[in-house]
Amino acid sequence: MKKLILLIIILVPIYFVYSYNSFKNTILTPKEQVLEIKKWDSYYSLASKFDLNSYYLKVYLKLNPPAKDLQAGNYKLKTWLNITQVINSLKNPITNDKQITILEWRNIYDIDNELSKNSFIQTWDLINLNKEKLSNFKKEFVFLSNAETLEWFLYPDTYSINPNNFKLEDFVKTMLTNFDKKVIQELEINPNDTNLQNNLILASIVEKEEKSTKEKATVAWLLKKRLNENWFIWADATVCYPYELTFDECNPKFIWNHIQDKNNYNTRTKLGLPKTPICNPSNNSIEAVYNSKDTPYYYYLHDENWQIHYAKTNEEHVANKMLYIK
Repeated sequence: MKKLILLIIILVPIYFVYSYNSFKNTILTPKEQVLEIKKWDSYYSLASKFDLNSYYLKVYLKLNPPAKDLQAGNYKLKTWLNITQVINSLKNPITNDKQITILEWRNIYDIDNELSKNSFIQTWDLINLNKEKLSNFKKEFVFLSNAETLEWFLYPDTYSINPNNFKLEDFVKTMLTNFDKKVIQELEINPNDTNLQNNLILASIVEKEEKSTKEKATVAWLLKKRLNENWFIWADATVCYPYELTFDECNPKFIWNHIQDKNNYNTRTKLGLPKTPICNPSNNSIEAVYNSKDTPYYYYLHDENWQIHYAKTNEEHVANKMLYIK
């Protein structure tokens, strides 16, 4: 009996070593393949993906801990790989970067919609981040010091996104860094300028109100005159924003139905500027505000071809309506 026990004591470790070595050397990829790693997967998930002995896999990972966490994504595996070689191949997923374009004249609700439509986030994630984490971003970006929202600072541009490792906060930081580079630095704007927020609010209105780059500086001056002389600035583009609508939802019918609503954004019923910017203005709209062009006009309207027509008096403005609005 003692001899049997002694034999078992000797054989069990030998069997374990043999089996473990066999486990390590087993070929897992008889042909090239693409392995999908999902967000909830770990290195232990390889047991089910390759029909491995989970006990030996745990031992292997204990003795050979991977240098980095497993990242979700698709990985191309060559032929004749054992467990060590498979794990070494799980360092960099195949990159299928997606191009996302954040347009000028769109707002934060449009950006949220674009990101959720492409399955990067859940609907309203960006809006909630804007409410909950603005103070965190303020610590990193000086130009946000007086901001009440990330609206406009999410710079409109085309971004390359890797869907395998997308993190919303990192993407927001990328857009804010882009704003710093292309607005603050390139336009040589002082990030501590106390008028920055008001200028961006006005620029966002100019962006919505006037499409022509050559006319924006005139429209900016005209709106400034209204503000300085304590007029309602009457920019219908501001009507939709408090209702958290996307560009497509803010249609002429909605504007007409809410044209006399009283809130912090409707510039037909509120003196002064809206509470925050209402969209992403382009650089030329910001430049138009900072370099607005002197004009004798107080009124403007657009015909069906979006050609602008100015007027000095209300009488001239009414006459333009009769001439250009069918």
